Amino acid sequence: MKAKKIIYQIILITLMALWIPISLDKFINYDLFKSAMIQQPFSDQLGKYLAYILPALELAVGLLFILPKMRLLAFSLSSLLMAAFVAYVSLAVLKVWGKIPCGCGLVFHQLGWVSHLWLNIGFLLISLLGLALELYFHKNQTPKNKIAKNSANTAVSAGQTVATTKVTVELKTSPRLQRE
Repeated sequence: MKAKKIIYQIILITLMALWIPISLDKFINYDLFKSAMIQQPFSDQLGKYLAYILPALELAVGLLFILPKMRLLAFSLSSLLMAAFVAYVSLAVLKVWGKIPCGCGLVFHQLGWVSHLWLNIGFLLISLLGLALELYFHKNQTPKNKIAKNSANTAVSAGQTVATTKVTVELKTSPRLQRE
């Protein structure tokens, strides 16, 4: 269990270190990022829309990891984003489009498409492992399990004596009710 928690913490830090700087880089170099998105092999309108939504979504994912109650959502979104990026880069590597589109990863701009694909696959696997661990920890921390765990701690084991106290309660009725 301790090893799982250590791996979980490493994954958390790794994914925050991925999403937060990448999104901030896109915000800082927004004009360059927007230009790169418009050069992608989809419509200019979709490129403009993605130029607005991707940096905000990536920053939100990175920040959601900070809040323990939001980590399931963060791991889910991280996995979905990485799966989408893997699919997109795979299409670029397979040269589905007439020309290989301009790379929009400003932080990893020195990587070729194949290297970028492997990097994205690695982060996808890390995100999925984090999601699996989050689900594992979440499953083991449900209120039902907490109650069972607490009641197990108070259960009496063999050989222990338990003192019981009998309380007698005498109910008295008012004189008015006794007459009726």
